[in-house]
Amino acid sequence: MSRVHARTRTAGSGAAGSAGVADATAAARAAGSAPAAVDPVLLRLPAAAWRALAPLGVTGAAALAAWAFGAALLGPASPLVPLLVVAACAVPAAWALGALHDRIFDHAAVRLRRRVLAVAVGAGAPAVLLAWSQVTSAIAASAAVPLFAVLAFAALLLSAAVALVAVVAVPVAALRDDVGLRTVAVVCAVAAVRRPLGPLAALAASAAVAWLGLTWFGGLLLLAAPLLVLLSVAAAWPVAAASGVALPPLVPGRRPARGES
Repeated sequence: MSRVHARTRTAGSGAAGSAGVADATAAARAAGSAPAAVDPVLLRLPAAAWRALAPLGVTGAAALAAWAFGAALLGPASPLVPLLVVAACAVPAAWALGALHDRIFDHAAVRLRRRVLAVAVGAGAPAVLLAWSQVTSAIAASAAVPLFAVLAFAALLLSAAVALVAVVAVPVAALRDDVGLRTVAVVCAVAAVRRPLGPLAALAASAAVAWLGLTWFGGLLLLAAPLLVLLSVAAAWPVAAASGVALPPLVPGRRPARGES
């Protein structure tokens, strides 16, 4: 009798185990076929952008004023105009990044100097390469030296690659002040290479708005710099987190009202 009961228990446990495996497999298949969840940073971004309209607007006004001044003084094709725009936007863009991060992440305060340095280096490096491309292209056109044309094209490609990395690196460096800028640049370069679609979309949308402002309606230039700041935050954190960068704690979905615990 004991052997019969033992066999019955064994058969029952085997059936239960196979049923559990089947249930787990079905659950895994259902989870794999379910749509991916929206990134929590993106969920908080619209409200953060609404509350950061003031610094975003100042950033756009500074960029437009710097471009108008540089174009009037030096000419719109001058290689110094991008550098002037970056210099004018460094502080307001750092302010806007801080305002966005404060409404997305629950983090310790980051010094303004760190954020300004991140923006200045991240935006200044591709601007310098773009200016060098313009200079070498002008030399190639006037002197008819093929080497300068190659250098101009290489500088243009390098400027685009550095801008792609900067879209990811600047928001991360503006918040993670416990890590050096060089380390952030290397990690974010790997992240941008692995998942380039988000940073590319941010650059393409901002460049399209700037191009429309230059060729169609100048008022759109007010939107180019704020849009780039906003889209860089939207693209940077999902891309960086997917490559192993730790996200700071997020703010709650709804802040408790006064009197609530």
